[in-house]
Amino acid sequence: MSKFIPILVLTLCIPAQGAAFAAECRPHHSASLLLAKPVGDVYNQLASDGDELPNSYFAKLTILGSAYAYTVQTHRSAYDTQHAGANTLTGVHTIAGPTISIPWFIATDETSEARAARCLGVLGLYAGVGIVQTSSNYGYPLGYAHLQGVGIGLERFADAGRRFDLFGALYYYPAASGAYGGTRLSFTIVTFDGGFRLRLGSSNTGVIVGLYQEMRSLHPGTRTGQMIRVAPYIGLQLTR
Repeated sequence: MSKFIPILVLTLCIPAQGAAFAAECRPHHSASLLLAKPVGDVYNQLASDGDELPNSYFAKLTILGSAYAYTVQTHRSAYDTQHAGANTLTGVHTIAGPTISIPWFIATDETSEARAARCLGVLGLYAGVGIVQTSSNYGYPLGYAHLQGVGIGLERFADAGRRFDLFGALYYYPAASGAYGGTRLSFTIVTFDGGFRLRLGSSNTGVIVGLYQEMRSLHPGTRTGQMIRVAPYIGLQLTR
């Protein structure tokens, strides 16, 4: 989790005197939709540096009220499992213990979050609760198909009325669990999403440049089964 904190601090704690910050809750309601293309990497038991393929994406829907905010977002990573060309095998250090060799394939990992947050009235920050669900196209013994859990976090939303504004969100899910063979696994999941929004002319459309990060750590603290995703992205956000 420590890898994420400096980024959140940089994004959220620049002095409030800057024009990009509003200290109070939003006086109006708005809804926004973000569609973005990530160009990141995946590090897990299937790939030591899995580059995200063209069919990877990041999508986010946000509804802002006078005091509350609601967000649903999905980050999908598609990547080649680790291999050295056609007709080579991927060595997988499984969570169960044995190392196995399999033909390489295109793996997909998807993380979806639904969050509800309340404005704190300080630096435009919101404190929230979230639900996370992950999915993949591979299962036992390579990995797990699904994880689910609840967590808490802090976030700040970009103001679509400003020419330039910053945003950020850090959420912590302490016990996301899912089936692995005949057992259940429990993971700590940390997600971060932050960057800036640049308004296009006088329209409600903005260019978003951001960074999505995710870390999954298997309880009780072993590196086995750990996943890290680091995904810079660029996209368009329409606000109404």
